[in-house]
This record gives sequence, structure tokens and C-alpha cells, in this order.
Amino acid sequence: MTLKFCQKCKTLLSPQKKNGEVFLKCSKCGFESNTDLTSRENIPKKEKVGKGISKDENIFATYEHKCSKCGYDKAQVLDLGISYSDEDNLFLVKCGKCGFSERVGKDS
Repeated sequence: MTLKFCQKCKTLLSPQKKNGEVFLKCSKCGFESNTDLTSRENIPKKEKVGKGISKDENIFATYEHKCSKCGYDKAQVLDLGISYSDEDNLFLVKCGKCGFSERVGKDS
């Protein structure tokens, strides 16, 4: 329902019931309107634009690394940082095709 305002004093009209009929009445100046209180609004559906991101390959996979599971030659590098001050950083490479993660570093 859309909001209706009084034509005289520009106050918001409120719905009132009298003799079984519903009408709009101004609480400030007493103006009455018997306009239809129902309204319909058609909301258009959103159109899809573009193809989106392909789920087959990871767009962040730019590092040259051959996956040991599927053999794909591109991977995404993930730096997980350090957990203790005396340890090296933990690097994972995530396959751009199958998502398999491998640890790389000094002891891999």
C-alpha cells in the first residue's frame, strides 16, 4: 500500500472504518478521502548478466605447480603464516582444477 497525504495540510492520512467501509482520514484537519486502499506493484525479475565465474578452474591459480592428484599445472599459493616464532611460514598450493592442497616448504 502506498502512503497517502492530506491535500489540505499535507499530513499522513490514516485508514478509518465507518459503517463497514474503509476510508482515509486526516487526524489534523479532518479531511476524508474514499480512494481505493489496495494497490498492486509488479516487480520485474532480475536479468542474469554475464556467465559468472567458472567452477571448473580457479582464476587465482597462476603459480606453476603440477598437481600430484590430477596433473593440472597451475595452482594458487596460500600463505598460512607462522604459528610459533621459531617456525617457518606454512605455504600451501591449491590445485586450480580439483582443489587438492599440498604443503610446500623446507620439510615437504
